[in-house]
Amino acid sequence: MSRKSFLLAVGIALLLVGGSAAALFLLIRHEPEVYRRAAVPPGEERQRQNKEFQKELTEHLWPALRPGSEEPFDLRLTDEQINSYFAEDFKHHGLEERLLPEGISEPRVVFEPGQVHFAFRYGSGLWSSVITVDFQVWLTRQTNVVAMKLVGLQAGSLPIGAQTLLDNLSEVVESNGIQIDWYRHEGHPVALLRFQSDQRETTMQIQDLQIQQGSIVIRGKPVEQGTTRAAALPADRPAAGN
Repeated sequence: MSRKSFLLAVGIALLLVGGSAAALFLLIRHEPEVYRRAAVPPGEERQRQNKEFQKELTEHLWPALRPGSEEPFDLRLTDEQINSYFAEDFKHHGLEERLLPEGISEPRVVFEPGQVHFAFRYGSGLWSSVITVDFQVWLTRQTNVVAMKLVGLQAGSLPIGAQTLLDNLSEVVESNGIQIDWYRHEGHPVALLRFQSDQRETTMQIQDLQIQQGSIVIRGKPVEQGTTRAAALPADRPAAGN
C-alpha cells in the first residue's frame, strides 16, 4: 500500500470513528419528547399547581396516617401538580439535593393508563443526559405491596442497561422505609415495594391504585391493630391491560 493510500485509509477510519462518536453523543444528548411535554412553565399557574399538590396531601393523606386515625384516604394527583411541585418547593427547599442520588436533578413524571414515565437529568452542562424510565404499575393481591415492572430505560434516545439504575432505586426506596424485592416477569425486572415494611403491624391498607391518563389515584383505609404484614408473592401479575 502506498503512503497516500495508507493515509487515505487512516483518514476514512478516523472519519468513521468520529462520525460514530458524534452520532452517539447526539443520541445521548437528545431530550425526549415525554420529558419536554412534562415541563410546566414558570409562573402563577405552576405555583398554583404546586400548592394544589401540597393541599391534596395535607387534606387527603396525612390525616389518615396519624396514629389512631380512622379516616380513609382518597388521594388524587395529576402529573402537572407533581411536576409543578418538583420545579417549585421540592427544588427550592433543597429536597432535590437531599433526597435524590448524586448527579440526578430536574425529575418529571408523566402518567398514562397503567404506566408511569419517570424522567430526570443526569450530570450537568454539556455532559448531561435525560434518563427516561418506563414502568408498568399495579397493586398486588398482598397487603400494601405495589409492583413496578421496568419496560423501558433510555439515556436520551439510546437504550441503556438497567443494573445501576436498579441499585440506585433500591437504595433510595429502602432509605425511606420501603422494602424492595426483585424478580423477573417476561424478561423484565419487576420491583415489589412493600410499604410499612419497617413496622411490625400494618396501620393502613392501600385498597386501590389507578394510573390514569395524566393522573394517579390511591385509595386506602386504616386497619385494626394487630394486623400483621403479609409477604408478597412473586406469582402476582399485572391486571388485565397492564
